[in-house]
Amino acid sequence: MLAENDVSETYVLLGNQTVDIADGLFERDIDVVTARHEYNAAVMADTYGRLTGSPGVAITVAGPGATNALTGVAQAYTAASPMVLVSAVLPEDAPTESLHGVDDPYFVQKAFEPATKWSTQVHDPERVPAALNRAFDVATTGRPGPVFVGIDEEILMETVDIPESAFEWTHITETPPSAEAVVDALEPIERAEKRVLYPGKGVLRAFATDELVAVADALDCPVVCPRHYPDSFPNDHEAFAGTVGMSDHPAAVAALSEAEAVLSVGVRPSSHEAAVLDDRTPDGVDIVYFDSGAVEFPQSDAAAFVNGDLSTVLGAAADVLSETAGTTDPDYRATVRAEVERVTEEVDAYLEAVRDQTPIHPLVIMAELRDVADDDVIITGDAGAAGGAWPNDAFEYRATNSFQHSRLYDSMGFPVPAGNAAKLVDPDRQVVNLIGDGGFLMCNMELATAVATETDAVTVVMNDAKYGMIWNYQRSDGHAEIATDIPPTDIAAMAESFGVRGVAVEHPDEVRPALESALEADEHVVLDVHIDPTAEYVSRKVW
Repeated sequence: MLAENDVSETYVLLGNQTVDIADGLFERDIDVVTARHEYNAAVMADTYGRLTGSPGVAITVAGPGATNALTGVAQAYTAASPMVLVSAVLPEDAPTESLHGVDDPYFVQKAFEPATKWSTQVHDPERVPAALNRAFDVATTGRPGPVFVGIDEEILMETVDIPESAFEWTHITETPPSAEAVVDALEPIERAEKRVLYPGKGVLRAFATDELVAVADALDCPVVCPRHYPDSFPNDHEAFAGTVGMSDHPAAVAALSEAEAVLSVGVRPSSHEAAVLDDRTPDGVDIVYFDSGAVEFPQSDAAAFVNGDLSTVLGAAADVLSETAGTTDPDYRATVRAEVERVTEEVDAYLEAVRDQTPIHPLVIMAELRDVADDDVIITGDAGAAGGAWPNDAFEYRATNSFQHSRLYDSMGFPVPAGNAAKLVDPDRQVVNLIGDGGFLMCNMELATAVATETDAVTVVMNDAKYGMIWNYQRSDGHAEIATDIPPTDIAAMAESFGVRGVAVEHPDEVRPALESALEADEHVVLDVHIDPTAEYVSRKVW
């Protein structure tokens, strides 16, 4: 069934219950990629889904194998990433306290229900084909997301007969919204002279960047992205006005605070990102939602809602707006653009002030990386400052869907497994994993996967011997500075122990050549960059 659904690679940590699946995958030339922890297998499947639009597939054993993957699956849910987790489960009549079990044989299915679009458990062999076919449909229909399919270990470990009729399946197709619905919904946007385009992750999942840019060009208005999806719109486009959420770019604030209408695209109306939009806009603003998920109660008063495939909806909107877009107030647009330019100048001044300091200031890393990396480099980021605050504040995403982050679920240890998967999906594209030493200690085992798969991502470890974001919070807000120190760790030597090139970077003059060399290498390279733990984020220093 996996082969029939065009699966090309799977992410696994095998056990006795799943080795027969591996046999079948091997016979069908489907790659079986070993992760070193089930969370990492789920992260790789999540990343595959984000980059391809097809469900990534992770396979685990029952009990701890599945529950270890739960964090990665929940993360895929918040990121609207299509994935399928296939796990062994215990038989319905298993005794209490069985191997890999607790008293309730359905506890794993129940655990996954709140964090998936669909969670099911199969004990009848004839139901396996339908369950897996439906899993792929559910994962990709409407708002994408993860699905859990538990299969009785006795089915997985024995030879079973399944009739041909069980394999018959008609895949779901979605009905696009009517052209009239798009035309009617756009009326408040066309009338407004002060308007904003607010694109979220749904645009990325629909691979609808070209259509989105066409809408932005027709509206000729500021574009503001949610904080955790700065790559929803090309940052080098003149309409880009920064992000909002947790910390707000001044240009984004200027745009939203005066807006008369907002076109929100690919933002779930009930979500945190919609709540942020409601909070940043004035009373009486008209917000029009375009989204691919189920119609939900919005976090703000919605002027209109159009549900459907976003590439289709945005394409139709671009056609309409090319004739009827109206005009954005030029003074309003100029005010927002002036804020963009002011902040850029102040960030540049901040960079010059810290360029030569040691320990190295993280802003230097961001600036040098943007200079030497390709425009479409994939950045993977982590919870915390190194993989979150700094790439959110200080990196220009010229290509959309290029920032793969643990996002609002915000678990640590995401970048290295995500970078491995990104390289397997697109070997010719540069991939840079940004992570702190704390996060790296949670996923360094995936360097073994990098060696096994011969992938050549670059991992930049910002090493400050601390859980830096929390330590800075402790010291700024008067908390006891405890439980946030990390014993000094030779990250470069650790990398070498896996057979990966490790390079210590201790002076700012070493940053650019180290990055250039690592990006040109045909092997995975870990840069152990010694940074200043007291460095002030751009969003606090400048914004």
